[in-house]
Amino acid sequence: MAELRLLAYAKLNLSLRVVGRREDGYHLLQTLMCAVDFFDELSLAEAEGISISTEGLAIPLGENLAWRAAQLLARHTGVHKGVHIRLVKRIPAGAGLGGGSSDAAAVLAGLNRLWNLGLSTGELQELGLKLGADVPFFLGESPAWAEGIGERLSPAQVALPGAFLILVPPFPCPTPEVYQLFDQLRLPSSCPVRPTAGLRFENDLWPAALRLRPQLGELWRVLEGLGGLGVGMSGAGSALFSAFPGPAEARAAAERLSVPGTVFVARPVGRGYKFLG
Repeated sequence: MAELRLLAYAKLNLSLRVVGRREDGYHLLQTLMCAVDFFDELSLAEAEGISISTEGLAIPLGENLAWRAAQLLARHTGVHKGVHIRLVKRIPAGAGLGGGSSDAAAVLAGLNRLWNLGLSTGELQELGLKLGADVPFFLGESPAWAEGIGERLSPAQVALPGAFLILVPPFPCPTPEVYQLFDQLRLPSSCPVRPTAGLRFENDLWPAALRLRPQLGELWRVLEGLGGLGVGMSGAGSALFSAFPGPAEARAAAERLSVPGTVFVARPVGRGYKFLG
């Protein structure tokens, strides 16, 4: 029986600007996205039908993007093949790290190989957009500028820090609630700008996330006190990060950190997934 194993990496939004809103209510963004080597792990084994087992986090079947990705790909291509997906979750949910979207991208890429479909990266990205705005990013190269609702991608020529200390507080920031607060606060949209080589850890959703979770303010100040290259928030939160020149500096800072939540060190990687073996 054929089987593939993959890593599905997390992402950070190193910058995020809200530049407008579509008539359907979706917010228009400009964001610099970077994949990092903190991951979920998947195995894809040929089977009868499409099934999934998940460890580390309980996810209702209809909300499991990995399972939905397999279903979507089978319908789209008309293949009469099955797969059993084993998903080991490590990327926390509700933290702005893109774990569900990354899982979906890894399944699309993995089944494209396992089922010998021959779809291009562009075709997979177009399909992935049906599952979520972040899915196309995880199928392409990192870092990347994402615009629109996240679906318009272009390469980002930026000098990335060598490592990030990432803090996931013991509470989530549900994305819809953060965007609702952004609208309620009547925060102005940023002016669209051309992506540049500069790296600034700005996030227009920060005031809304802080209103939802005031504890984020103290955690931000603690990270600033570690002396890194800058502090930011990924996506709509709740994950915060501090940039460092390399892993050694980030690990040394993590050892000095004493706050509630999960802390890990991760380095940038060049794509949102990786085949093993």
